[in-house]
Amino acid sequence: MDLIISQLRQIKVGLIKYIKNNRIRILKFLLSGSSAAIINLGFLYILIDYLQFNTRFLENIANALSMEISIIYNFTINRQWTWRDAKKKHNFELIRQCLFFHLAVGVSIIIRLTMFPILQFYGVNYLINATVGIGVGAIVNYILYDKVVFKRKDNLFHE
Repeated sequence: MDLIISQLRQIKVGLIKYIKNNRIRILKFLLSGSSAAIINLGFLYILIDYLQFNTRFLENIANALSMEISIIYNFTINRQWTWRDAKKKHNFELIRQCLFFHLAVGVSIIIRLTMFPILQFYGVNYLINATVGIGVGAIVNYILYDKVVFKRKDNLFHE
């Protein structure tokens, strides 16, 4: 039991150090994600209310289009601003990097879709449930963007 407690303390210390060393990048990540959410909602609003995507089918098309626009925006701003120190990819490698970004987003969506009914089963309020899912999804996205999409090689908890 002492070994487990000791290991948990090491993880805690490493995590605090990581957050402290990466606080600017984490802040940029949160700002990028927030602005992407605003773009997503803005495009959805424009498509449905102004461009008359106002049937159930067209609303779903509008949702998919606005999501994709916000994902591409988010990829671009994260590549150029949040992870500007990462090696810049070009041509096929840029397309590959963008596909990995989409896969990372997909992973967090799957996690959220899995978590929601589980927390719902335990009686967690839907807004709290969604907020927890967004938080977990953001953590997963940050780690995948940092270690897979933009490939920073440093150790996650021991910088």
